Amino acid sequence: MTTKNTTGSPEKHSPEKHSPEKHSEEKHSEENRSEQKRSAAPARNAVHHGLLAGTVALDCESPVRFSRLAEAMRNQFLPITQVERDLVENMTVCRWRLWRLWNIERTNLTHEENRLGVSPDRLALAPAAITGLAFRHLADNSRCLHLLNSFETRFVRQYNRSLASLLLLRRNSKNLRNEPAM
Repeated sequence: MTTKNTTGSPEKHSPEKHSPEKHSEEKHSEENRSEQKRSAAPARNAVHHGLLAGTVALDCESPVRFSRLAEAMRNQFLPITQVERDLVENMTVCRWRLWRLWNIERTNLTHEENRLGVSPDRLALAPAAITGLAFRHLADNSRCLHLLNSFETRFVRQYNRSLASLLLLRRNSKNLRNEPAM
């Protein structure tokens, strides 16, 4: 019997091609490929999150810290599908940006405290009072606190929407699996 191989050229049918030993070797080979794919997944994730860290983390921020955050989020939520991975990735970016905003707020307040030249020794004020004066000055004379608040609200909402979508997706997937077949 003549068959065509994958290149389209005729090939003689040989019994050893479909023998149990050959089938066992093919199955073993398929298992090896499957195992290689599974073992390569963490490497692909590392590359992907390295690229993501390079995109999201600013030059003054730690891509290693971002990657640790991404790994922690993946470990907590264990995304399976691409949609789940995208939602967890979005949550990771939102969390990172919230941390960035909190750092910007702290930096602005510290800068304003220094700019005002107010020290606890000079005015006998508690550190919280000095921060309060810096906050008041920024609130009265700058839009930065308003912008920080707007961005913080945006990132919290975006994080919460992604989390709600992830949980809904999983609940719906579970319900679909549990429905009896008709």
